[in-house]
Amino acid sequence: MGNSLRDTLKKLRANNEQIAINQIDRLESGLTADEVVAACKKTVRKQKALRQSSGQLLTKHLYPALENISEISDADEAELYTTAQSLSSFETRLDPGLALEIYDALLQLAHEKKDDEKILKYSYWCGITLFFFFSKMHEKRVLDYFMKGASYADRYDTFEDPETRQYIHRCLGNISMLYYSLEGPEKAREAEEANFSFWNSIIFSGQDPDFPWVNYFLNGLNHRYNYLTEGIHSDPDSVPKEVLREILETALTQKKLYDRNRELFHVFGGTRYDFHLWEAKFLNDLISFDLLIENIDKRKAQLDPDDFSSDAMYVKFNSTAHVLFYATRMRRLKERKDEILASTSKEIIEHFLAIPMSASAGDLSLFITMFASDLGDVTDFDGQVDFILRTTICRHIPTYAHSIVVGKIALLLTKYLVEKNPGCFIGCLEIKTTPEVSERAAELCSFAEKSGLCHDIGKHSYIDNPYIQIRKPTDEEYNIIKKHPAAGADLLARKDKTPLYNGCIDVIAGHHKNYDNDGGYPEEFDIEKSPARIMIDIVAAADFIEKTTSDISSTNMEVKSLELACEELTASAGSRYSPVIAAALEDDDLLKSLKRVLEVERREAYYAAYLRSRETESD
Repeated sequence: MGNSLRDTLKKLRANNEQIAINQIDRLESGLTADEVVAACKKTVRKQKALRQSSGQLLTKHLYPALENISEISDADEAELYTTAQSLSSFETRLDPGLALEIYDALLQLAHEKKDDEKILKYSYWCGITLFFFFSKMHEKRVLDYFMKGASYADRYDTFEDPETRQYIHRCLGNISMLYYSLEGPEKAREAEEANFSFWNSIIFSGQDPDFPWVNYFLNGLNHRYNYLTEGIHSDPDSVPKEVLREILETALTQKKLYDRNRELFHVFGGTRYDFHLWEAKFLNDLISFDLLIENIDKRKAQLDPDDFSSDAMYVKFNSTAHVLFYATRMRRLKERKDEILASTSKEIIEHFLAIPMSASAGDLSLFITMFASDLGDVTDFDGQVDFILRTTICRHIPTYAHSIVVGKIALLLTKYLVEKNPGCFIGCLEIKTTPEVSERAAELCSFAEKSGLCHDIGKHSYIDNPYIQIRKPTDEEYNIIKKHPAAGADLLARKDKTPLYNGCIDVIAGHHKNYDNDGGYPEEFDIEKSPARIMIDIVAAADFIEKTTSDISSTNMEVKSLELACEELTASAGSRYSPVIAAALEDDDLLKSLKRVLEVERREAYYAAYLRSRETESD
């Protein structure tokens, strides 16, 4: 079994690497519309073949090996670990879901063998993989894994292997961060202080002098700093003075620790600690807003324009976004608001759009999430949607093309229903009568196309992960996928909540909720309370029709004809889909128009998405 399993694992790694290489956004420039579609289809065929190959390997060799983990050899165990490492690499993100299953099985094996070093190692890797890729749904599980590793701290001196000692430090550092959300700030601070005492004893006793353990305490302080500044995000002028002082004290401690770390271990790149200190001094009226901006600008001037390291990204995005935030919300800056918004918002958008297409959408997710709502203060709704599309969805041609086609199908369905069944739109966009439906037909059509275009913007954090396309998602992965409606609605937060805005938000949040409100996701969304109910129904149906009939956008679904897709939708009428939409799909003229969209306009959509992605890259 050994050689067969090792060969299987090598083939799985190769399959995943090939999937990453085959991503659509690596198409060469200068293609025609037909060449774009052909290239997309060629890639999907490769992905389907690799998915089938991977599925066979998983079923025949890997999953049985994991179920009978106690029977594998030491060589197989080492190969499993190597495979999990490559699949959960934070640079390539090939298949963290599968990696987590492997780490969990290896942890079970370590417990069976009572091997403390491996229990410690695999506990850490289970925890960190869950933390980085699936933590929002499983924080308690993550903490349990890290607590298991940290429990070995009192036996630190008994482990001779430096790598094993590293895992103890890593687990300790991550625990203090998780305590904030799970146990509260006081418990987190107790953990941080205990950790700091432990690390002080390591550093100044001369143990492990080549590794800057204090970085883990700095991570905990970062979390404390972020926790304290959360209150500022609602009303910065009303934050109690004692909290502002605590923010300053935390920033001073961060800077002190970082400077010591740099002195002891020659570590560089402490932009965040400098900025935290500048920000804390500004909040405590120790420096002016102009000096805050001056300090940030000086640091930016030291950066290479093509530098997209974490340190550069922090000063370009986080610090600039905070400046924008304070300008829009602080009373003392009220008179300068327009001036600051005009310069800062333009600057930060330029920073975003300068990021190369090769950058991971997942890496951009935090920055975009942080900035997108602030963007609502400086641009209209269309501009906000366009920015989010350009920085996320446009980076993945199949998803952007899918969104375009969903918008076109939604437009077609809306035009049909406005003519044939106008009463179903009463309540939508505050329409009160049937005659008003006809009068505002153009507005309804624009609403349909716009909501179709942005219905999937919540996929911004995982859209570039190739592993999602080659096999059935794990439970953790599916939980992540199910978050995209709520994530999309959060991303478009605005103060000026017009009927059109509210309607689009409901479509984004509700397009996967069942028509009968029983099932689908998100569970908390009540489709029956939405004035945009009919548009949610339209986009949900359009989404199903496009995905089901596409031989490009997904490798995980069997491609069906339009007729068969309509039959399936009709069979679910009254439960998953709207009976109004199902009835409309019985019209032969409407079906002919839908066929044109799928056969002709879909090809044009792929080309438009391709050109837009190149436009974004050239910007």
